[in-house]
Amino acid sequence: MTLSAADVAHVAVLARLGLDGAERERIGSQLEVILEHIARLQQVDTSSVSETAQVGELVNVMRDDVDGESLPSAVALGGAAASDGGYFVVGAIQDNELDG
Repeated sequence: MTLSAADVAHVAVLARLGLDGAERERIGSQLEVILEHIARLQQVDTSSVSETAQVGELVNVMRDDVDGESLPSAVALGGAAASDGGYFVVGAIQDNELDG
């Protein structure tokens, strides 16, 4: 499958990757190889293979919910880059140059 430069640029924007021209070309080539592998896998006859959600047996290991002492706010916020009135202060995560 051949991807256009516009396809690669669109995927980069969706993934919030700021790629220059050389990086888009390199990533585009890698994406084409991945899509070729997927196309090859889609041709494999799996009709005789039963569906599985997991290949191993998973068991949730949970402890009882027991009340305990909370971490003091001063200790919790001690390593924070910024805090305000007992809360962590963080920057906006959606404000960047890709939001156009």
